[in-house]
Order: sequence, then C-alpha cells, then structure tokens
Amino acid sequence: MTRVIRRSFLEEVSERLPVSTTTLVALVVGAVSLYFFYRRKGPAQRPSTSARRPLSAPRDAGEASDAMTRIKNKAFIGRKICVVWEVLHDGKNWKAEGKALDVLRFYAFSSEVYLMCRICGDDDKKKILDLVKGVDGIERHRILFCTTEKGYEAFTRQIGPNLLVTNNAAQVAFLKRVIDTLVLVGGDGVVGNNVACVPSVEAIAVDLE
Repeated sequence: MTRVIRRSFLEEVSERLPVSTTTLVALVVGAVSLYFFYRRKGPAQRPSTSARRPLSAPRDAGEASDAMTRIKNKAFIGRKICVVWEVLHDGKNWKAEGKALDVLRFYAFSSEVYLMCRICGDDDKKKILDLVKGVDGIERHRILFCTTEKGYEAFTRQIGPNLLVTNNAAQVAFLKRVIDTLVLVGGDGVVGNNVACVPSVEAIAVDLE
C-alpha cells in the first residue's frame, strides 16, 4: 500500500514560486501584522464641524459687494421690492436729510414697491398714508400694516420679493436664505453675498438715466 505524504501549504507555494520558505513566511507575517495595525488604528477621522467652514459663511469681504452691484446695475427695475417703513422715516422726518423720500419715489416709480409699516394704532396708519399720498407709483393695496416685527417676516414670505430693504439684522438672518437680495440699513460687516450692509437708505439710490 502506497503511503501518501501530505505537504504543507507553504511548502507547496514555495516549491511553485521562486522564493524560499523563510522568505514566504516573512511576507505572510508582515501582511498579517499590517492588517492588525490598520484595523486597530481605525479609519481616519473627519474634522469636527466646528473646525469646518459653514456652508453659509461668506468666503471674503468682497462677496458683500455682489448685492450692491445688482442694485447699482438696476437689476430690480420692474421687480418686487419690500421696504420697511423705519428705514425711510423716523416718526418725525424723512431720513437721510429728506433723501429717503427721493429713494422711495424712485423705486415706487420704477418697480413694484410694497411698503411694510409697523404701527401702534389708527393714528400712525393715517399719518403714513398722508405722507405717501403724493408718491407716484405707491398703490394703496401695497401699503401693509402690522403691529409686530413678525408681521414683516410674514409679509415678506407671502410676497416673495426680489429685494428686501430693512433695518432688522435678525430679519435678514432669517430671510436671507429665501430672498434673492437684501439690504440691511444701519448694518456693517459681511453677512452674505446676497446682503448689502449700508449706513443709510440713501446708499441704494440709483440714477434712472
């Protein structure tokens, strides 16, 4: 009876490949060691969210000029514009030494202006209506009244204007994701590439010619 001699796997491989058994064992041990080393180390960790730049964060200060460029290029002629009353009038006089009235006249004549006014009562409402009575282009149904700042947000979301002019930073932060272009009067710094921060409403005056 013929006796079958079984050889190990390493002997079989070493006979077929041009390497010695010792070399082959060293390669196998090295591969196993590397496997356990990387398994113990685990996958590379992503940086924390606090270290990453937010998606909404502006890249640089130059981005803030985009909104003002659109305004100066008359991109909103014939478009819907929401304007908060407080950027135009302080309760006694037109702001910017009276130039706020000129700004209102320009946009009311050239665009579809919605004037949003926060009032305390009927007396305030009557006063505002009297002040804008002679402004060509201001339609009565586009003069909107509310008693809280939340009313401004509701009006703006319902109208969906192409441009919003306001003096409320919180309102800008809330609406800048849904409104194409915003102007923050009295604001400074870089808020976003679709937000222009200006010291006065006079800054958005545009020459129609």
